Amino acid sequence: MTLRGLKIFTFATVAFAGASAQVSAEPQVVFPQGSDQPLAALQDIDVIEHLGEHVPSGLTFTNVAGQPVALDALLNRGKPVVVTLGYHRCPMLCGLVLDGLAKATHGSGLRLGRDFTAVDISIDPAEDSKLLEQSQRRVLASVGGGATAAQWPFWLSTTDGAAAARSLADAVGFRYKFDPSSKQFAHDAVAFVLTPEGVIARYLYGVDYPERDFRMAVVEAGGGRVGTSLDKVILACYKYDPATRRYAPFVMAFMRIGALLVFFALAGLMTVLWRKEIAMRKRVVPKPSRQPRQPRQTREDGSIV
Repeated sequence: MTLRGLKIFTFATVAFAGASAQVSAEPQVVFPQGSDQPLAALQDIDVIEHLGEHVPSGLTFTNVAGQPVALDALLNRGKPVVVTLGYHRCPMLCGLVLDGLAKATHGSGLRLGRDFTAVDISIDPAEDSKLLEQSQRRVLASVGGGATAAQWPFWLSTTDGAAAARSLADAVGFRYKFDPSSKQFAHDAVAFVLTPEGVIARYLYGVDYPERDFRMAVVEAGGGRVGTSLDKVILACYKYDPATRRYAPFVMAFMRIGALLVFFALAGLMTVLWRKEIAMRKRVVPKPSRQPRQPRQTREDGSIV
């Protein structure tokens, strides 16, 4: 399914779920065949990538306990940060994004809290903290490995009317829209990977994240501080392809590796041949040199010595 098809499908699902929840006195939201209303509603829903830009500092949210928390507290700690923006009344998409990230984390070999930190931020100014906490427990259970709420916090943006969430969304290029008829938000399925310093390093699209792509995105954002030496070698051979939104083999890297292998093979062959030549020279026994004849001397009496 294309990204545009996913948007239309998502919005139609959201609209249907919201309309079903309305009381009978309110008219249901119906988009007849050929109507332009769904496309018009999706005009402001998109992801504009801002790779290499910093997220704003000073953004404050609220945790499930009602305490103020700052996004800056997760930065500059030597670990990449995986950020999701959504809401927990979402009938389908937001839960699928979180479940996909939990599955990728569990299968990638990376450890939450040790190799990276994650945070989910609600864009709903009327978000229910209890619903938020339930989602957090479910996601942490899916991750396994003793994952804690401190390693993957879930935050609200209710005290400021979701202004902080909107500022962060604008910074990462996450465009969403509230539909007053269905009382739901229409948005894309995407997660954001930040460097430890808060620079936007990668966008992960969809609801199913290949374990290799997830691991490489986190390792790349970590700038060599996350993962193994093998990860660095693999990352040198794979590059992110914006067209497919996947990590693909980097042809030039393989060509360079092939050239290096040929060079070392030739160097090894030349070394072996050179050593054999030296050994053969040592085995050759030199012939004894002939002593030059001494000229005959004649005595005074005429006899030859």
